[in-house]
Amino acid sequence: MTDDVIARRVFKVDGHEVACRFFKPEEEGGSYFCRYEIAWPETSKTKRAGGVDEVQALLLAMMTAHTDLLAARNMDGRVVEWLDGQSLGLPVTPSVREWDPDNNM
Repeated sequence: MTDDVIARRVFKVDGHEVACRFFKPEEEGGSYFCRYEIAWPETSKTKRAGGVDEVQALLLAMMTAHTDLLAARNMDGRVVEWLDGQSLGLPVTPSVREWDPDNNM
């Protein structure tokens, strides 16, 4: 398993800087998996998302991380911001589209 971070975004959660890191997708059994880590103020959580190729794995990891951040805001009452705004600037999964303030649909 590689620790190659390919992208990083820093959010503010309850006034604390919280880094979200995306790692280089890796092939496993004919599919690709992209790990991501959110360094919450109290602990870091690592998850991964899988896809048919590296691009899909990365996009799905970004959508899943976005869902985690939106759930912290909408279900846990946390203040989650990026660039001092509500938009987190990540792709959103359709099942939580109404949680995204940039939802144009």
